[in-house]
Amino acid sequence: MKRRTVFLMLVFLAAGGILDSACVQAQGYPSRPIRLIIPFPPGGGFDGIARPFSEKLAAILGQPVVLENRAGAGGSIGADVAAHSAPDGYTLLFANHFVAITKVGSVSTALAIHPAVPARDLKELIALSKKKPLNFGTPGVGSMPHLVGEMLNLDGTMRLVHVPYKGSGPAITDALGGQIEVVITPLSNLVQHIRAGRLRGIAVLSGNRAAVMPELPTFAESGVPSVQADTWYGLFAPAGTPVMAQKRLHEAAVQVLAQPDVIERLQKAGYEPGSSTPEALAETLKSDLQRWNRVVADAKIPKE
Repeated sequence: MKRRTVFLMLVFLAAGGILDSACVQAQGYPSRPIRLIIPFPPGGGFDGIARPFSEKLAAILGQPVVLENRAGAGGSIGADVAAHSAPDGYTLLFANHFVAITKVGSVSTALAIHPAVPARDLKELIALSKKKPLNFGTPGVGSMPHLVGEMLNLDGTMRLVHVPYKGSGPAITDALGGQIEVVITPLSNLVQHIRAGRLRGIAVLSGNRAAVMPELPTFAESGVPSVQADTWYGLFAPAGTPVMAQKRLHEAAVQVLAQPDVIERLQKAGYEPGSSTPEALAETLKSDLQRWNRVVADAKIPKE
């Protein structure tokens, strides 16, 4: 299976196929545990929103939702596992090109550096990178943080050298150890390290400051308005999923995201939970695909 750059637009997707309408009518689906494959290592942004969401979704659907991390190859290994699973609606995955169900939430993408890097803000970091290119770590080739770094290179804002990892966790580990100077990843992965002084937060790429860490300025406030990117999560199902199953999943997800304890838990972790109509999510995906595919082309990122 080919790697798709949209994997790290960070969307919650059902893979494996829900194709047999007889076994997924709203009254009978699901009738046994559901497996949710996360194609990245434990501890990253996917886990942070997938785990609390899946726990509540399981409670509403009346069946366990079991998370399974299958990392590697930019998400392709996990996708391949799901693609070869029975098309019965009981294997779910983070992937692309599916039927939109609802948005689950979003999180600011942030740039942080090792404390030894002699820069206190984005302006100083930009100047430093132009003297000598800085290594920046991301969850992998084609990931949204990777594309953000390439945008900074393309518009001449910074000089960065990409160092891909098999997920945000390994990238952060090397940033903490000083093996790389810069890490770009969802802010939810960085909050504890920034607060502990193990990493220095520089700026967020969202349009507004993040509620969980409002002291971090936006890129626009720091003089770089051209680069903006939020990481969003959505629940999707494969094309061909029966309408009754789509409605059941949408209703259940909306119920989860309206629960005060879910909202509080996700907000404390740095996420902004919130549902949407299927149409709104589909439009967001379409718009982002167009935007990031241009970056992929301009930066000559190989589509493996």
